[in-house]
This record gives sequence, C-alpha cells and structure tokens, in this order.
Amino acid sequence: MILSTHAVVGGAIASLMPSHPVLALVCGIGSHFAIDAIPHADYPLRSISLRPRSGATIAVNRSLFRDLIVISLDAVVGLTVAMWLYATPTAALAVLLGAIGGMLPDPLQLAHKFYPKEPLRSLQRFHKWIHTKRRLRWPEAMGSQFLFVLLTIAVVEIVRACIQSS
Repeated sequence: MILSTHAVVGGAIASLMPSHPVLALVCGIGSHFAIDAIPHADYPLRSISLRPRSGATIAVNRSLFRDLIVISLDAVVGLTVAMWLYATPTAALAVLLGAIGGMLPDPLQLAHKFYPKEPLRSLQRFHKWIHTKRRLRWPEAMGSQFLFVLLTIAVVEIVRACIQSS
C-alpha cells in the first residue's frame, strides 16, 4: 500500500481511541501489517533497494531526489487527509500518532538496510512475510486503494455511531 493509504487507515483507527495516543500508535503500526497483506501495488522506487544483502548502495542522483519527493508527498498527503478527517481538539495527538504508526514500518525497512540487526531484522522478516505476494496492476491498484480508504472511513463511522449510541 502507499503511505497515504497507511496514514489514513492508521488515523481512522486512532480516532476511535482519542484519549490513548500510545495505543493509537501501536494500532496504527498493526494496521500497516494488516493491510499490507491485501493484494495491492506499490509505486516503484528507482534509487532504493530494500532487499537485504543486495549490495546496492544509495547514490545521490536524480532518481534519489525523485523518490524522496514522491515518498514525501505521499506521506504529507496521507497525514493531511487523516488529520483533516479525524483530528479534533481531543483526538489530534492520537490521530497523528496513529497515522505515523500506519506509515512507520516502511521507513523502518530502509533503516534495516543500513542497520540489519535486531530488532529491525525480525521486524523486516515479519514485514516481508506478511506482505502480499500478489500484485495488482497500477490502474486497478490505485482504484482499489482509494476504495479501501473509503471503506475504512465508512466502517469507522459506523463503529463510532455504534459506540455513541450505546
């Protein structure tokens, strides 16, 4: 999944626990792994290989800057949408931490590339294991992620309504 999808899902889940920001962060991280198991596509990175022992180094070049811009824009859009949809004065910290938690396992893959020791080694092994092996093609992949985000928003609103009515 792309980072913005992870951020919105993590923020949505966190919005259900506004007074528990640490739990929101943990649930955001958990949501990352849960939705990575769903078939999807990730945008291609031209400058970064996350395979352990690939021997590839990260070169400072045009591809690296392009990848950093794409990744940064994706993360900012996700954080912005999560905060716009769910941040209230009482829930803002939890939503922010849930959204960050939703994205966090992906940059930790890069950290593992530079520091392939525990606990990053086990986290990377788990991330690779849980990640779907089935890839969608780009047009359907983007549409499916958009629909998944809409479904998540709807489910969270239904859960919120049920909580408020009880």
